[in-house]
Amino acid sequence: MSVDIKYACMPFLLLLVSFVSSVQDLPPVDLFVTTADSVLEPPIITVNTVLSLLALDYPPHKLACYVSDDGCSPLTFYALQEASKFAKFWVPFCKKYDVQIRAPFRYFSDKLEVSTFNNSPQFKQEWLQMKVTSIIIYIIMQT
Repeated sequence: MSVDIKYACMPFLLLLVSFVSSVQDLPPVDLFVTTADSVLEPPIITVNTVLSLLALDYPPHKLACYVSDDGCSPLTFYALQEASKFAKFWVPFCKKYDVQIRAPFRYFSDKLEVSTFNNSPQFKQEWLQMKVTSIIIYIIMQT
């Protein structure tokens, strides 16, 4: 099965941020991700959606992400557990290097030239570590 998902920007949040004068004025936002069938909707897609939402340029204390799995898939549950471990590295990496493509699935399928920091040796080292970690998690989810 081949899945090619393009992650769209969230125009509502971008528009909202442009109208608000300070971080204190930003409202809390709850984001819901729904899934029903781990065969038709592979957990890797759900995981990438959740990771991209968690890495949004929005104050973390005002952002909540919920996953509703109507199929009660143990595979999706396990994939999200692994994703929560990866998120501890991925979200700070995205914010530190101003990564615009925040879904690892898409980010690592593109060229290295996706950040303004791509010439620094520190960025290249962290980028490589992040890519290896994402590949390991991807392999774990496929088994």
